[in-house]
Amino acid sequence: MLPDQGRELLSIGRAAIDRALNIAYRSESDERTPWLEELSACFVTLMQEGKLRGCIGSLEAQRSLLMDVKRNAVSAALHDPCFAPLLTAEFDDAHIENSLLS
Repeated sequence: MLPDQGRELLSIGRAAIDRALNIAYRSESDERTPWLEELSACFVTLMQEGKLRGCIGSLEAQRSLLMDVKRNAVSAALHDPCFAPLLTAEFDDAHIENSLLS
C-alpha cells in the first residue's frame, strides 16, 4: 500500500465516525479508485492517550475495502463490546489505525 492510500483510508474512517457521531464531518474524497472497490478485510483500531479505545475488524474479505473500513471504523468507535461508545468530545483525541489483511 502506498502512503497516499493509507492516508486516504484514515480519512475515510474518520469521516465515517464523524457521520455516526453527528459531527460536521470531514469531507471524503468523491474519487473512487479501483483499489478501494477490491474485496478486502481490515481491522480498525482506535487509540486514546496511548491506550486501546476500540478495535473491530473482518477476518475474511466479504465487501469492498471502502465499505469494510467505514463499517469497522464505526464499529470500533461505537460497538466494541469491551468499551463504552466513543463520545463526541473524545473523538478529536482519538488516533485511528488501519490494518489490512492479506
